[in-house]
Amino acid sequence: MEGMWTRCFPAMRRVRDLVASGAIGPISVVQGDFGWSTEGCGPDDRIWNPRSGGMVLDIGMYLAQLGNVAFPNADVKGVQAMGMQKNGIDHTALVNVKYGKAAMLVEGGGRQMAGESTSQRDESEGGMLQFYVTGNANTEERVVMEGTQGRIIIESPAHVPSSVRLIRNGGRGVETEEVFDHPLPDDTFSTWNYPGSVGFTYQIKEVGDALRRGEKECRHFTLKESLQVADMLDEVLDQVRGQGWRKEEDKEEAATSAATSI
Repeated sequence: MEGMWTRCFPAMRRVRDLVASGAIGPISVVQGDFGWSTEGCGPDDRIWNPRSGGMVLDIGMYLAQLGNVAFPNADVKGVQAMGMQKNGIDHTALVNVKYGKAAMLVEGGGRQMAGESTSQRDESEGGMLQFYVTGNANTEERVVMEGTQGRIIIESPAHVPSSVRLIRNGGRGVETEEVFDHPLPDDTFSTWNYPGSVGFTYQIKEVGDALRRGEKECRHFTLKESLQVADMLDEVLDQVRGQGWRKEEDKEEAATSAATSI
């Protein structure tokens, strides 16, 4: 669950509930961004580590996991990525992901298309997730989920969400808006390295609740979802850095180990 504390925020739970209720109909496209400037990072900063650094591994999961939310229980049908490198790591990456038909698990073990009632099932072609990460700029970090009947907007900063907007289409040129605010806990008692870090308390509670229930995974971010996100990010890195990047890093590590042992 590391990195997925976002899923435990009340605002993100609200988003999942809205998607499941069909508030905006089946979702077609999700768009998001996340970037922070690496301008002040020195040559030994962790972000330049070729094995664990780069923007995809640093913040890409926050956006990749949105597909689990918008297209629950759907398979990834394809990933396309391109990017630019700096100091040997992925510094900017633009990603498009295609999902199959989203389905909600319903009582009795059946599956229902997300955002649709039983009488509204159709052969939907799934949806798309589009996002970018960058180390060149501090981006807005806002997420938009576009459905057939409206949209859900997760206001900035979306990885520590506290406000969600629901906009319903009421006809051509007619929209209604509802705002759901979920303020973060009071954190005036301390200072943090990163804004919104008090939100880790949501994840701590979620893990504690799961352990007390005797469960081995979080209900809001399952093992299956975790593996899907990890596979997606690996594919993104293969396309941005090249498929041999892991082998090259293994060679470098072996050479370094050999040199230090002499």
